[in-house]
Formats: sequence, C-alpha cells, structure tokens
Amino acid sequence: MQEKIKIVMEETGCDEGQAQIALESCNYNISKSITKIFDLLKDIVVVKGKFYTYGVHLYGMIMIIVDINHRRHLRTRALVTYNPKVYETDLQQNWYEYDKKLYTARLLPGSMQDVTLSIEKKIVEEILDEYSESFFTAVKKNNIMEVADILEDILREPLKTSAVNFEILNEELNLTQFKKISDRIFPPQMEFEFKEYDFGLVDLLKIDVMPVAYDGDFILQAGRLMPGDEIAVLINDTREISQYLSGLIGGRNIFGAIAIPCKIHEITHSKNGVAIMVRLAAGVVGQVTVSENTPIKVVKWVSRSGFFNRMFFRFYLIFFKLFEKIKKKSRIKAHE
Repeated sequence: MQEKIKIVMEETGCDEGQAQIALESCNYNISKSITKIFDLLKDIVVVKGKFYTYGVHLYGMIMIIVDINHRRHLRTRALVTYNPKVYETDLQQNWYEYDKKLYTARLLPGSMQDVTLSIEKKIVEEILDEYSESFFTAVKKNNIMEVADILEDILREPLKTSAVNFEILNEELNLTQFKKISDRIFPPQMEFEFKEYDFGLVDLLKIDVMPVAYDGDFILQAGRLMPGDEIAVLINDTREISQYLSGLIGGRNIFGAIAIPCKIHEITHSKNGVAIMVRLAAGVVGQVTVSENTPIKVVKWVSRSGFFNRMFFRFYLIFFKLFEKIKKKSRIKAHE
C-alpha cells in the first residue's frame, strides 16, 4: 500500500493524503489513481484581468496561470493597447475563450507590441522573485484585491502611470481540464468588433489639436499660414476615441503625446482668430482656433504666388537665419 502511495505521489506531485484517497476510490489501481488525481485536484488557477491606466490612456488584458499547490508559474499572456474597446471584455467567460480574445486583440490595430512583451516578462520575473510569496498566497486565498495591488505595483513603472485600475477574476481548474484545452491549437479569430471606430465615415471625425512652436527650424505666425502648409500639432483631445486614434497615427508613445506633421486642410480668419483644420488620417481631421499672431512650427510651406508673398518669404528666411545666429551667439556668451 505504502509503495503504491509513493508511486502516485511521484507521478502526480500530490501529497500522501491525496494519493491515498485516489487509490481507495480506484480500488488501488495505480494508473487509474493517477488519472483520478488529475480530475480531483483543482490546483490550477487562472488569473484573468483587464485594466486601464490614468493619464496615459492605455488599456490592457492579463492572464496568468499558476499551479498553487507547487507554486509554479505555467503561463502569462498580456496586452497593452490604445483601444478602449478591449476593456469591455467579459471576465466571466471560460479562460480559453479569454485567452483567444487576448491573443487576437494583440494582432489588431492599436496594440503596443514592444510594451506588451516587456510587461509580460516583468510580470513573470516579479511574481517569481519579489512578489513570489505574496502573489501565490493571494491567489490561493482568492484575495482579488491583493492580486490587483501586486499587479499594479509591477505595472505602474513600465506603463509610466501613477495608477492602474484593475478588474480581476480567478478561475479554478483541475489538471485534466488545463491539459485538455492548453494542448489544442486555436486558430486566430477576429473576436473583437470595432464598428464604433470605423474610419470610413460619411462625416469627418473632428478631434482637438494644439499647434506647437518649439524645436522648429521655421516658425511662422498663424495669420500667415495657408491651406497645404504642413505644421506640427499635438493631439490634446481627452476623449477615448481621440487617444486611441492618437496612438494609431503616431501622436502618442508610452511617455505621452508627441508632435506630428499635418497638412492644413482648411483655414478661416475671423474676429475670433484663425480656425485651422489639419488632416490627420483618412476621415479624421484636427481642429484648433488660435490668434493671428500665434507662433507655429512650419514643417513645409506650399509655393506662394504673387510678388509680395515671394518677397515676404525671402525676407522672412533672411531674418530668421539672422535671428538664429544672434541667439546662438547669445547662448555661447552665456556659457562663457
């Protein structure tokens, strides 16, 4: 009897009491007892989570699978994206359906591949090192708040945010359930629908932008601009769709908004100032109203017609180069 218990323990990793129960329920048949152990013991826990960050407007999904009996890490999947639709994912669904949706969403527009891979690595490293004791204990006790706090501590720095809001749900499996599903190969399926963010719109989608005047070789007052000129703008619209689009068209990185060059689609002068509309992408334009004398970085000018415009442009270039030389000399003297 004791020898059979030892064999079952060695083959399954269970403890003596579990091996004895399995043998007794299978009339001391070792092979059947080993199979029974896999069915009886719910040692596999799947931590399914979704999150959004404050400030940088990122969204994500996480799935961590562990063997709580042996404190082993089995698998980690993650996603970081600009797409807010991801946060609507249902955590109640089976873990393998959740895994498919996570994997599929990583292939869709808005997904930040480099950041995703880096946080996957960091999660695995931290839960096997600094947070090993606290993480496995929290998962075993189904302490969702503690798991969320640990994951927030791990992700706050790589996501460059002050806070990460988590929703988490644990799902328990026995080893047979886990092996049966995890050994399959799931074909990619387009699980997410992004109809709300379809860019083939009849009406232009308008989002707020802000022209910049720093770090420029050529600065010009807003009143001098014309349609076709290319200027640098920041997307400062706080709506979720705007932040998502900003990431897609290169207006954001993990550190925040970055200036992007855009052609002026339309420009209108009125008593309120200069209303500028720039083309950001197909079906998407940026809009802003500034005063006539607002300095704006010009990336590229369209050719001007007329003697006055040509003379003004030449004069401006001469003056700008002279001004830059004076500034450079002033900086050199200031450092001496």
